[in-house]
Amino acid sequence: MENKIVKTLIYDKQVRLYFVDNTKLINEILSQSKVTNRLLKLILGKSVSVVSLISGTLKGDQRISLQMTMSDPKYKVFADVDAKGNVRGYLNEELLKTSFDDINNVSLEYFIGHKGTIRVIKGSEMNQFTGITDMPYGNIVDDISHYFKQSEQTQTYIGANIELGNDNSLLFSKAIYAQLLPGAPIHLLDEVKHTINTNQEFFNRFVNFRANNSEKKLRKLFKDVKVIGYSPVQFFCGCSKEMFYGMLHSLSRDDLKQAINKKEPIDTVCQICGRTYSFGQSEIQELL
Repeated sequence: MENKIVKTLIYDKQVRLYFVDNTKLINEILSQSKVTNRLLKLILGKSVSVVSLISGTLKGDQRISLQMTMSDPKYKVFADVDAKGNVRGYLNEELLKTSFDDINNVSLEYFIGHKGTIRVIKGSEMNQFTGITDMPYGNIVDDISHYFKQSEQTQTYIGANIELGNDNSLLFSKAIYAQLLPGAPIHLLDEVKHTINTNQEFFNRFVNFRANNSEKKLRKLFKDVKVIGYSPVQFFCGCSKEMFYGMLHSLSRDDLKQAINKKEPIDTVCQICGRTYSFGQSEIQELL
């Protein structure tokens, strides 16, 4: 069930527990971003992995957009998803241009620093909520759980397991999400976390089980298990050539004339998916 969220309710429908094997999705986004540095791959991969799983909690035209800002505010990470599971994520230009020598030998916690923040916009186009929290754990995954607890007053546990090979290629990416429903006692989340942490191998294999035996497998660990559905997650950028005409309008007349005189096209690249859009001589001439 790669790239498909498994949605369950446990403990007499008091806790929702979601799983996803999003290896294919994360690999596609990492490939599109052309990021090669190991730390940057982990930062982008973990951010997108968690956000992709949260899509299972959205309905209708809702979406959730996440922006993480490191202690050095010029470094930012973006990820967002809608209720249909359309996911995208990218690193800002400053982060992409960072000298690898500056980050090759530092931990994720050190790179995020003690002033990192998470800004989340959640809701529909007509009704949005914005929340901002700090990043006390410095590992992205626990920091997003911290956001739900602090900003939305919801007890939440998130786990994201990403493994890179010696050549920095993605081996696998899996994530898990547990959240107390209204009225559920807090101790249930501690029980879920303990069960997950002491059965890591089970959950690594669980996302590969067939849909028709998911409940049976989960009953080995939890009471009152009910699979309530499945939902896909997939990469989707939504960019188009028309969106980049604004960039051409920002160029000076001298820049446009220079491209025409040299008989060269002007190429633009989408920061999210890496797709290149080329504007030919006639298109440039129309702007003069």
